[in-house]
Amino acid sequence: MPRVTVVADDLTGATDTGHSFAVRGAATRVAVRPLEGVAVDPNVRVVNTDSRYADPRTAADWVTRAVDGFDGLVYDKVDSTLRGNVVVEAEAIMDATSARFGIVAPAAPGLGRVTAGGHHLVDGRLLTDTEYANDANGPTTAHLPTLFSESTYPVVHLDIGTVASGREAVGEAIAGIAPDRAFVVCDVTHPRHLATVARAGASLDDRVVYVGSTGLAAEIPIPGDTDEPTVEPPVLDATTGGGALGIVGSVSDTTLQQLAALPDDRVLSFGPESLLADPEGAGLRMGNRTVKRLTNGESTIVTAAPDRPAVERTLAVGDKKGLTEAEIRERVTRALAGSARRAIGDASGLFVTGGDVAMAVLDALDATELVLSGEAVETGIPRSRIAGGPADGLPVVTKAGGFGSPSTVINCLDSLRGDDD
Repeated sequence: MPRVTVVADDLTGATDTGHSFAVRGAATRVAVRPLEGVAVDPNVRVVNTDSRYADPRTAADWVTRAVDGFDGLVYDKVDSTLRGNVVVEAEAIMDATSARFGIVAPAAPGLGRVTAGGHHLVDGRLLTDTEYANDANGPTTAHLPTLFSESTYPVVHLDIGTVASGREAVGEAIAGIAPDRAFVVCDVTHPRHLATVARAGASLDDRVVYVGSTGLAAEIPIPGDTDEPTVEPPVLDATTGGGALGIVGSVSDTTLQQLAALPDDRVLSFGPESLLADPEGAGLRMGNRTVKRLTNGESTIVTAAPDRPAVERTLAVGDKKGLTEAEIRERVTRALAGSARRAIGDASGLFVTGGDVAMAVLDALDATELVLSGEAVETGIPRSRIAGGPADGLPVVTKAGGFGSPSTVINCLDSLRGDDD
């Protein structure tokens, strides 16, 4: 039986949070398909519900099923920019586990996400003033206590003065909360504050559910943990002499900046007309083009969005065809997944960014799990191996769209070729 269950609403979030446990030696496996189990009971089981853009009732049902009957530690992984059914899912997990407290700390200071005065900021800007607020299921407010007031549970805010006072002060503040059950929203402006919150939660006699991003997960004490690793991390050397294959589905500003840092000859992009008219055919043709490069040892990125104008052109073509934005995204995803399926046999490794696209690609490859190694290219960008399907054993690097520096995509491709040694 796993000691920890992590519930994540998309695949890249599942892997980067799972890495927070794997890096400490815990055997950690991520189920690729929503709500499927893993073949071997690990120390940490990561369940991808793929519910970020689901309707609220469906999202609540899926997370309930993910934790039903589990009496160990539950970590509700939320997006660090609060996209998705954040409150609905946290409330459903509280209901299912009968936890007394939901400790809410989605900050990740190392990635520029902090909470101060209850307000969530990204790179010093209110969350609602960033591109993330324009997401299809983006946050309606940057004020966490207000956001969680949508829940049926009371909400208590621990300000930075309390959190900065240390574990005992935070533990006493939580234990002294009058309501029988409540969400406890914590200010966090420094990594040490996450450690304080995590250890305070672990010190409580009552059952708690942690609600946070990858930052808080890195500080959660693993139940039954010892100084000795429980799993030998796999060696993630490239398995073939070919180039690394990158599939980029994110259109975040961060990812587009990373693509701009690549030489033009390392990026292949779809034309919007052919892609939207025949996603399967476009994917197959792109896969054939990609194979030629990979067999020559050339690491290659495949994308439908090399820059912002390309995104706008695709949306405009789709609009003329009478497609909704959701239908456009679905066709783009099918084409990207199809190209990966065709080309993967000649790749030394797979890099993929964008949670929906990552899942579609791995599904197209009949992968069942990702086995995390505890290694990472950069903070929040873990390495793993595929389990199941024709790409079984292939090294993989997954990245959330908003993570990384301008050189991150280059670094990911090079790591899959072994060029970082």
